[in-house]
Amino acid sequence: MADDDDAPELIGGGGGGADAGPRTPRTHDPVETTWLGTRRPPPPRLGRPRVSTVLLVLAFAALLTAYIMLR
Repeated sequence: MADDDDAPELIGGGGGGADAGPRTPRTHDPVETTWLGTRRPPPPRLGRPRVSTVLLVLAFAALLTAYIMLR
């Protein structure tokens, strides 16, 4: 088997036979360009905490107060 340095490398071992020629890499990868490449911009900061953050802090404070009082 001869070793050609100028021959392009084949991507994948898929069929196609000897007449199909080498496969070239895709320039447009649908997964990376549509799924990973597009991110929604973060929501604008309004200067106030989220409702979930306030509720978690209140729940923690209530549980800590109940623990201290019952101890």
